[in-house]
Amino acid sequence: MEIRELVHHIHSSGYEFVLAVTGGGTEALGELLRYGGGSATLLEAIVPYSQQALDVFTGKKPEKYASTRTARAMAMAAFQKAILLQGPGKKGSEHLLGIGATCTLARAGERKGRQHELHMAVQSFQSTATYSISFLEKRDREHEEAIVARLIINMIASACDLDITIADGTGLSSHERPQIRRVQAIEAISKLLHGAASSDRVPDRVSITGQEGNTHHSHRIIFSGSFDPCHKNHVEMARIASRKYGLPVDFEISLLNVDKPPIDYISLEERISSIKTLHDPDYMGDIFVTDTPLFAEKAIIFPDSTFIVGADTMKRLFDPRYYRPEDDLSSLLELFRKQGIDFLVFSRKGIPIEIPAEVEPIITIVPEDEYSDDGISSTQIRNLQQSK
Repeated sequence: MEIRELVHHIHSSGYEFVLAVTGGGTEALGELLRYGGGSATLLEAIVPYSQQALDVFTGKKPEKYASTRTARAMAMAAFQKAILLQGPGKKGSEHLLGIGATCTLARAGERKGRQHELHMAVQSFQSTATYSISFLEKRDREHEEAIVARLIINMIASACDLDITIADGTGLSSHERPQIRRVQAIEAISKLLHGAASSDRVPDRVSITGQEGNTHHSHRIIFSGSFDPCHKNHVEMARIASRKYGLPVDFEISLLNVDKPPIDYISLEERISSIKTLHDPDYMGDIFVTDTPLFAEKAIIFPDSTFIVGADTMKRLFDPRYYRPEDDLSSLLELFRKQGIDFLVFSRKGIPIEIPAEVEPIITIVPEDEYSDDGISSTQIRNLQQSK
């Protein structure tokens, strides 16, 4: 099918999307708009061209700018923008998409051996999908731009449930093979993301392992964290806490973040998998996914609980930037008191723990002779994995 006809099919698909590209790939925007009808699908096009612009758009500085991880963050940020731009009274949300593309293409005076690559992602309420490819043929910038534009158009067509592509192909050679991945969210997780887009959101939780109804204890030990990935220090903290209270430790991951877009489904699957890989039934219990980035909200859905936190989380716990709009320190402490909430704090090398006097009654600090952090972090583990 000719690209013009494929674009017309996209515009007739009933989908709406926000497209974000980092520079390379902007030719796809021209293809989407030059034949007319683009207003039926394209809610907005965003080009966060500088590194600073991309940092602001995704809410964080990526570990690598051209990567599937960054493409997923762009797609989720674009998806959040699509929800906002759709506005009230529109035709539902199943047809909304966020699309992100980041690449490294040929440029004048580049160093020898510099990798040319493209990473794309599509986010919807139902799934996260990625497409990544390394260009192995030697091409100039103009040729690579044309290939990237066609790949983006093809992925948009696929995301719009069109089982058609550009007839004369994308221009890739036979040995340039993409890596494609798609994670479909279970309905309960999808509903959490749906709820996050609602103006009357009610905090909620989803049990991943199905053990929620198996506990005979009214009190819970909850380990809240990003677990990106879960590692041996997390497991050791859970073991110590379980031994201290005589209860299994449940792990909790919030789909939502305070100052970043939500976690995409691929990242969520990887985080849950990392916990399951290290799971020890002697002291580890359920895994929960929630839509509660704030501890005031966690306290509502996990009453009568002790929350395990590290020193870095402790610093944010009573920072006003992480309060609900209606809270101050006094009201937050009152909420924790009514909900039966306290905190078990683990130290981390190089991070001092300072606790306000008003907070001391609900804080227990694990002594250094019981737990010694070896300095390893999830970021270091991710960087090591990427370098292999």
